[in-house]
Order: sequence, then C-alpha cells, then structure tokens
Amino acid sequence: MTDAVILAGGLGTRLRPLTENIPKPLVKLAGIPLIRRIVDSIPGDIERVFVAAGYRADKLSDYFKNDRDAGERDVRVVPEENALGTAGALWNLRNELGDEFVVFNGDVVSSLDVSSAISFHRSMNATATISAWEVDDTEAYGVLRIDAEDRITGFVEKPKKEEAVSRLINAGTYVMNRHVFDFMNGSSFSLEREVFPALCSDRIFGYRFHGHWIDCGSLGAYLQAQSTVMISERRGIQKGARLEGCLIERPVSIERGARVRGARIGPNVYVEAGSAVDEGSRLDNCVVMEGAKVGCGCSVSGSIIGPDCTLPDNAVSHNQILVK
Repeated sequence: MTDAVILAGGLGTRLRPLTENIPKPLVKLAGIPLIRRIVDSIPGDIERVFVAAGYRADKLSDYFKNDRDAGERDVRVVPEENALGTAGALWNLRNELGDEFVVFNGDVVSSLDVSSAISFHRSMNATATISAWEVDDTEAYGVLRIDAEDRITGFVEKPKKEEAVSRLINAGTYVMNRHVFDFMNGSSFSLEREVFPALCSDRIFGYRFHGHWIDCGSLGAYLQAQSTVMISERRGIQKGARLEGCLIERPVSIERGARVRGARIGPNVYVEAGSAVDEGSRLDNCVVMEGAKVGCGCSVSGSIIGPDCTLPDNAVSHNQILVK
C-alpha cells in the first residue's frame, strides 16, 4: 500500500502578513486552498495522507475535520512542536508509513501525474524518485546532475547558466520506499541537503514531466500560479456573480456572490465570494479575497487583498499584501 505525506511545516514568511493568521497551506489559490489542490492530485488508491504540520497546525486539523471533500481518504494532521525540517518531518512519521510513500512539498502547484511518477519509480527499482522540472535560469535553484538513464548522480547548487550540468531542478514531489530511512537518523533535518546527496550512492532517479510547475511561496509566484491555474482550469465568471458595467480583460474569475460595479478588471484577477469592487477602480494581476471591499477609484496591481480587508476610495495598492 502506498501512503502520502504533505510537508506543511513552514511559517509562510514570504506571504506575510496574510499568513500571520492563515497557515500557508490554507491560503486559497484561485478559490481552492493550496493543500486541497495537493490532496486532489493524489491518486484515489492512496487512502492514507499524513500532513506534517508546524505553524497553526490547529487550523489545518480543523479544516480536515470539516472538509467534506476528503471522501473515503484518511487525512491525518501530525503537529510538530519544533521545526523538524523536511527530513525530520519524514523521520517523525517512519513508524506510520508503509513500504512506499509519496512526499509533497506543501506550497508547490504542478501538473505532475503522480500515478505515472509512481509507475516510473517502480520500474526503476528506485529507492527514491525526484520529480524533475526544466528551467531556463538555473541560478535560482539546485540543479540535478542526471545521466542518460535518468539516474541522479549529484546536485549542484545555483550554478550559472553556462556552467549548469543540466536544466533540471527538484520540483518538490518524491516517491520513496522505506530504504530511505537507512540514510537518515533522528538528527537529519533536510532531505535536499543531507539525504538526497547521500542517496546518490544508492538508486535515486529523476522523473521528468511537462505542463506547469510553480513554487507559490512568494507574492509574485503566487500570482503567477493563479494565472496559470485560471487558464488551465478555464475559470471565468461564475453563475451568480453580480457584474454591472465592467470592462473585463481575461483571464478573470469572479465567484458567485461577489459584486463588481463599473470597474476595469484583468488580466489575471480573481475575486472571491462575498467581496465587492466599486466604480472607477482598476484591478490587474491580483486577488480580492472573501469578504474584502475595494472602494471607488482604486488602483490595485500585483497585490493580495486579504479576507475582509477594506480599501477606501482612491486607494493605491501595488505589489502589496494587505490584511484587515
């Protein structure tokens, strides 16, 4: 039996002040919490999901207690009293996990076909398989040194483009078997810096995929992910949204129960239920979260307007995260 682990122990510092009250996994992306998107990507035959939770683990527990969409899946939130890191979180679950498990970083949104990654992992008789994504700029990432058979032979941290051994990076989803625990101990902290390099002496492979991949831990990446998701999911104006005299430049999504009147909206704008945008306002590349109000004549770009936050008339918000 295959299990799943979602690593959700981070503080979400790059999305503050939004994440001061909302743990990052519960921040909505195009109307759906990040962690819900990960759970939905897990193959249906994986029945047990462990959420390794640090900051505001209580809110994650409450979410899954009240979440009716989990169906027959057993989602268990495992609180961490202290920061354990990616390796420590997995070690903490070693007595719960079966012989094979899939590990997800909790702030990544991608088009990875998890079932195909598991099949690849088994076909290679791998101890660990890392999802591999191709980038143009290698200087911001750890790069995989990978051979013609997709076996990972090393890792190079943030190489210059002309010096990169490949353009493939760690995309934050892993398939593993229990043998990985032989390369860890109670003091292990980082999968990426400690465990994976040690596994190069064993059998560790890269699984390449295409489509989209975004680490949405920062404001800019979050908004980029929002645009990607809205386009790929063909989200638009939902039935029950109230629009009056608006100029729309897609992609735009406005949820049922939201009200937008006399405003220019888009591109890349998501307006959640219960929120309102008034006359003369101009919004692009932003999200207006549930219950937020944007007054008349406002200019909002590159921003998150948090739940129940109010922008007064003629306010300007460029590249900001605003909360109540």
